Amino acid sequence: MSKKLFLFSALLFGMTIALVPACNGDKCPDTCGNGICLEDGACDCDPGYEYDADGICNTEVRAKLIGTLTTSEQCSTDPNAFPYSITIANNSSDVASFNIFNFYNSFTSAPVKATLTSATEFTIALQTPVSGGDLEVSGSGSIGTASGGKAQVTITYTVHDKTGANPDAVCTGTVFVKN
Repeated sequence: MSKKLFLFSALLFGMTIALVPACNGDKCPDTCGNGICLEDGACDCDPGYEYDADGICNTEVRAKLIGTLTTSEQCSTDPNAFPYSITIANNSSDVASFNIFNFYNSFTSAPVKATLTSATEFTIALQTPVSGGDLEVSGSGSIGTASGGKAQVTITYTVHDKTGANPDAVCTGTVFVKN
């Protein structure tokens, strides 16, 4: 074998090794569940999933939210705080979305759709929950844990009357705690 062919083969082998993504042992890539393996061997979860006890992306974020949550809310248009409940349910379109029923103590049969942006954050894109309705909502929120270990959702949102007949309701930092 000529010296040039040997050097070319060695260079090609070296480039192949350098371009193969590095993963650390037993967590790559088929054991990350619903995620991908990072170079350090940790899993990066797909939207809508978080780590289970083994550090694998197998736990749906929204699962801990499903059910009834209560609040005592005060918005800009109402100086008195009033208690009410919302119901959070799965959204069948994808694992990173969930539906909120009775949002703003108003939309009982038409849900507001929320989309997870991480394991602890979500957005509520501008939407009109009731088809042909005059109210549209938008906002964002975070997921946490209340005292006693119950799931907690904090939402900041705006309800806008498209007719202009009513001022916008701005609800800042409304905390809902799972029953």
